[in-house]
Amino acid sequence: MVAERLLETRLDCNGAPATLVITGELDVASGPGLEHAVARVLDGQGEAFRIDLSAMVFMDSTGARSLVRVHHRLAAIGRRLVLVSPTPPVRRVIELLGLDVLIDIRD
Repeated sequence: MVAERLLETRLDCNGAPATLVITGELDVASGPGLEHAVARVLDGQGEAFRIDLSAMVFMDSTGARSLVRVHHRLAAIGRRLVLVSPTPPVRRVIELLGLDVLIDIRD
């Protein structure tokens, strides 16, 4: 239950395309919650699947691994992951791990 409070997700359908907004921390405890949230809202249609990271306060390497898993899941159905507005600490982890080469990052 603690992991659920560390990570909150909501689907923002006000724009096109829809965006999954993540708030909180993405780590070993909350990573599976992100993967389940994506699975719940993934409709299999469209090109890009956007995840807004502007409210993320922390991400470690295991949390980043969850993003890689989401990336691979999307690639398997012909879609791509786009990470939107990562906070400076989250962007640093993304860049240190080289994920900015694998995953599309937008400000």
